[in-house]
Amino acid sequence: LTGDEQNVISESVTLVEDIASRAKRVAGTANESVEKFLYRDGKGGTAWAISVAKVDVAAATLFAELHLLDTYARKAANMRAAVNEVWNNLDGTRGMQYTTSVSLPGGFQDRLYNTWITWDKWVGADGKQTYIIAISPLEKYKGTHHKVDGTEKMIEAMSRGVYIIKEVTEHTCQVTRTQQGDLKFTAAMPLSVLDFVAKQYLGKANVLQEKFRRNGKENVGAAGR
Repeated sequence: LTGDEQNVISESVTLVEDIASRAKRVAGTANESVEKFLYRDGKGGTAWAISVAKVDVAAATLFAELHLLDTYARKAANMRAAVNEVWNNLDGTRGMQYTTSVSLPGGFQDRLYNTWITWDKWVGADGKQTYIIAISPLEKYKGTHHKVDGTEKMIEAMSRGVYIIKEVTEHTCQVTRTQQGDLKFTAAMPLSVLDFVAKQYLGKANVLQEKFRRNGKENVGAAGR
């Protein structure tokens, strides 16, 4: 890891604690298999979504799903987006640039996200592994920034967040996702558009649980926070 990568990962872990202390549980999710929380800063255009879930798969496997493998699948999984590009190993580091666009409901102008993603693995005294995937605005990365043609008319939005994947047992883990979406709000844009983006973030944990559910087993109650 470079010094900048270490810093952004440390900042991301601290961020989870800060946002979690202010976020409120999404109504109706207390007894669901995924704990879900939202926080709005009260200034209009930005919201934080937090999800906590136990997933029936090894921590290393889920890390590969979310980072190593998912980077190659994103373009195929989101064909409706006008832009989906990934550049791995930026300047010889383990970091990547992920550039994607989002089409908003209501005919609002498309948003463009340029993000820098990097990761680390921690091993505790008990030998259990924790993977951290940090997502930051590309402007925080001091090296090469790749450009995508045809994005001039899009409004550049901002996203940052972190996945924390903790080993629970050899075959189970807990994943906490904290993600911010800042759409660079305009006065005419209703909060329902912001909710649209936040709900997309929150839904990822349910998709992962379903994908890795063993033998039709239901996950009842997310792991404690």
